[in-house]
Amino acid sequence: MGKKADDYVASRVNSVIGKGTEFEGTIRTKETCRIEGVVKGTIISEGTLIVGNGGKVDGKVEAVNILIGGDAYGELYASNKIEANASGRIFGNIHTKSLIVDENAIFEGTCEMTGNKEEENKAEEEKKENE
Repeated sequence: MGKKADDYVASRVNSVIGKGTEFEGTIRTKETCRIEGVVKGTIISEGTLIVGNGGKVDGKVEAVNILIGGDAYGELYASNKIEANASGRIFGNIHTKSLIVDENAIFEGTCEMTGNKEEENKAEEEKKENE
Protein backbone atom coordinates (compact mmCIF):
# COMPACT_ATOMS: atom_id res chain seq x y z
CA MET A 1 0.00 0.00 0.00
CA GLY A 2 1.27 3.48 -0.82
CA LYS A 3 1.84 6.59 1.24
CA LYS A 4 -1.36 7.98 2.80
CA ALA A 5 -2.12 11.64 2.14
CA ASP A 6 -2.61 12.42 5.83
CA ASP A 7 0.49 10.49 6.93
CA TYR A 8 2.99 12.14 4.58
CA VAL A 9 5.94 13.46 6.59
CA ALA A 10 5.50 17.19 7.18
CA SER A 11 9.24 17.86 6.87
CA ARG A 12 9.08 16.72 3.23
CA VAL A 13 6.36 19.26 2.36
CA ASN A 14 7.68 22.56 1.03
CA SER A 15 4.41 24.41 0.29
CA VAL A 16 1.07 24.34 2.11
CA ILE A 17 -2.29 25.87 1.27
CA GLY A 18 -3.86 25.69 4.74
CA LYS A 19 -7.42 25.07 5.90
CA GLY A 20 -9.57 28.15 5.46
CA THR A 21 -7.43 29.38 2.55
CA GLU A 22 -8.77 29.68 -0.99
CA PHE A 23 -6.49 30.22 -3.98
CA GLU A 24 -7.42 30.77 -7.60
CA GLY A 25 -4.79 30.71 -10.35
CA THR A 26 -1.66 28.74 -11.16
CA ILE A 27 0.74 27.15 -8.67
CA ARG A 28 4.15 25.98 -9.90
CA THR A 29 6.52 24.21 -7.55
CA LYS A 30 9.66 22.11 -7.80
CA GLU A 31 8.91 20.37 -4.51
CA THR A 32 6.08 18.68 -2.60
CA CYS A 33 2.92 20.71 -2.10
CA ARG A 34 0.08 19.99 0.34
CA ILE A 35 -3.45 21.35 -0.12
CA GLU A 36 -5.64 21.59 2.99
CA GLY A 37 -7.76 24.47 1.69
CA VAL A 38 -9.28 25.11 -1.75
CA VAL A 39 -7.37 25.60 -5.00
CA LYS A 40 -9.10 26.42 -8.30
CA GLY A 41 -6.90 26.49 -11.38
CA THR A 42 -3.70 24.73 -12.37
CA ILE A 43 -1.11 23.05 -10.17
CA ILE A 44 2.21 21.99 -11.70
CA SER A 45 4.61 20.19 -9.37
CA GLU A 46 7.94 18.53 -10.10
CA GLY A 47 7.37 16.60 -6.86
CA THR A 48 4.32 15.21 -5.08
CA LEU A 49 0.95 16.89 -4.70
CA ILE A 50 -1.01 15.96 -1.58
CA VAL A 51 -4.67 16.87 -1.16
CA GLY A 52 -5.36 16.32 2.52
CA ASN A 53 -8.67 15.28 4.06
CA GLY A 54 -10.88 18.36 3.72
CA GLY A 55 -8.75 19.84 0.94
CA LYS A 56 -10.14 20.50 -2.53
CA VAL A 57 -8.58 21.04 -5.95
CA ASP A 58 -10.60 21.99 -9.01
CA GLY A 59 -8.76 22.19 -12.33
CA LYS A 60 -5.70 20.68 -13.95
CA VAL A 61 -2.98 19.00 -11.89
CA GLU A 62 0.41 17.79 -13.14
CA ALA A 63 2.82 16.10 -10.73
CA VAL A 64 5.10 13.11 -10.30
CA ASN A 65 2.81 11.62 -7.63
CA ILE A 66 -0.68 12.73 -6.60
CA LEU A 67 -2.10 11.62 -3.24
CA ILE A 68 -5.81 12.36 -2.74
CA GLY A 69 -7.31 12.36 0.75
CA GLY A 70 -9.81 15.13 -0.02
CA ASP A 71 -11.63 16.13 -3.22
CA ALA A 72 -10.19 16.48 -6.73
CA TYR A 73 -12.17 17.73 -9.72
CA GLY A 74 -10.76 17.96 -13.25
CA GLU A 75 -7.77 16.48 -15.06
CA LEU A 76 -5.02 14.76 -13.06
CA TYR A 77 -1.70 13.87 -14.72
CA ALA A 78 0.91 11.94 -12.74
CA SER A 79 4.10 10.69 -14.36
CA ASN A 80 4.41 8.03 -11.64
CA LYS A 81 1.37 7.37 -9.41
CA ILE A 82 -2.07 8.57 -8.34
CA GLU A 83 -3.45 7.29 -5.05
CA ALA A 84 -6.96 7.89 -3.68
CA ASN A 85 -7.14 7.20 0.06
CA ALA A 86 -10.32 5.95 1.76
CA SER A 87 -11.45 9.57 2.33
CA GLY A 88 -10.42 10.63 -1.20
CA ARG A 89 -12.84 11.54 -3.95
CA ILE A 90 -11.83 12.03 -7.59
CA PHE A 91 -14.31 13.43 -10.10
CA GLY A 92 -12.65 13.71 -13.49
CA ASN A 93 -10.10 12.12 -15.75
CA ILE A 94 -6.77 10.73 -14.64
CA HIS A 95 -3.63 9.94 -16.63
CA THR A 96 -0.97 7.94 -14.78
CA LYS A 97 1.45 5.03 -14.88
CA SER A 98 0.13 3.55 -11.61
CA LEU A 99 -3.24 3.87 -9.82
CA ILE A 100 -4.19 2.90 -6.27
CA VAL A 101 -7.79 3.32 -5.10
CA ASP A 102 -8.40 2.39 -1.47
CA GLU A 103 -11.64 0.83 -0.29
CA ASN A 104 -14.33 3.51 0.25
CA ALA A 105 -12.54 6.02 -2.01
CA ILE A 106 -14.65 7.46 -4.83
CA PHE A 107 -13.49 7.71 -8.44
CA GLU A 108 -15.89 8.90 -11.11
CA GLY A 109 -14.32 9.53 -14.49
CA THR A 110 -11.91 7.92 -16.91
CA CYS A 111 -8.43 6.54 -16.40
CA GLU A 112 -5.67 6.38 -18.99
CA MET A 113 -2.77 4.18 -17.95
CA THR A 114 0.34 5.80 -19.41
CA GLY A 115 2.94 3.04 -19.34
CA ASN A 116 6.32 3.14 -20.94
CA LYS A 117 5.68 4.12 -24.59
CA GLU A 118 8.99 2.58 -25.76
CA GLU A 119 7.96 -0.83 -24.39
CA GLU A 120 4.51 -0.55 -25.98
CA ASN A 121 6.03 0.38 -29.38
CA LYS A 122 8.52 -2.50 -29.15
CA ALA A 123 5.71 -4.98 -28.38
CA GLU A 124 3.71 -3.71 -31.37
CA GLU A 125 6.74 -4.08 -33.68
CA GLU A 126 7.38 -7.64 -32.46
CA LYS A 127 3.72 -8.50 -33.05
CA LYS A 128 3.90 -7.19 -36.62
CA GLU A 129 7.11 -9.16 -37.31
CA ASN A 130 5.48 -12.39 -36.10
CA GLU A 131 2.42 -11.97 -38.36
